[in-house]
Amino acid sequence: MRDEQKRPDAVRTTSARLKAYAHSTRRDVLSLLHRRDRLRAADIAEALGVSASTASFHLRVLADAGLIEEAPEHARDRRDRVWVVRAPDAVHTTFSQRSVRLTAAEFDALAERIEGVISAAADAHDRDDPGSRSWQIALLAADDLI
Repeated sequence: MRDEQKRPDAVRTTSARLKAYAHSTRRDVLSLLHRRDRLRAADIAEALGVSASTASFHLRVLADAGLIEEAPEHARDRRDRVWVVRAPDAVHTTFSQRSVRLTAAEFDALAERIEGVISAAADAHDRDDPGSRSWQIALLAADDLI
């Protein structure tokens, strides 16, 4: 199997992660898992004041996005599902959000600079470097009229 075939679809992965981060309850679940190491849906439901089915739904969305995974070694039996945050080196996604006040002309200039930086990095890259990977970079900007 070629290397490209082994990698997950970057657009689908990015979309799933953005969907996962978009809901405040899922961000709360991630924060809780970071603080407590491993949890069951019932533990999360109690801590966040939601139903167990709601917690389970959000856990599935986070797992589908590759942000958390089951940890069967911590389960009491085969029916018990324990969840942990995936190791940082297993999740190759950076997500940050910034709000900035600019004129339309300033925004256009910023977008052009960002594109220039990305192009310069791609042009300078050694394509024979065995440590290189493909990265999907998605920049989303919306004005306050949305």
